[in-house]
Amino acid sequence: MQRTEIFDGVKSILEVALCVAPELITPQTSAEALGADSLDVMDIVVRINRRFSLTLSSQELDTRLRQGGSPGNAPISAENGGAGTRQRKVAELVTVSLLVDLVESELHDPETILHAADA
Repeated sequence: MQRTEIFDGVKSILEVALCVAPELITPQTSAEALGADSLDVMDIVVRINRRFSLTLSSQELDTRLRQGGSPGNAPISAENGGAGTRQRKVAELVTVSLLVDLVESELHDPETILHAADA
């Protein structure tokens, strides 16, 4: 699956889940800018799992955020708020590009491909 197809799928999910106009959704747009909070982000992950037949978890999202998420984001650490403010920052740090990256990495992960073949 091409990155543009993944982006279109994620964009469609965001349009429906957050009731936003498609022109507001760009790769750099944060979930917070679209009106999402941390619970909305978890709902979006569930919808992404259904749409792309994946098993992304909140732990994978958390790991990606701790590593810096999308380009330009600083990793979550004790110096910039750490776990104490993570719940507040999730929607701010999660971008459309990060969601597309997660889907793309899962779709191209050999383990994911093996598990899908077993299903």
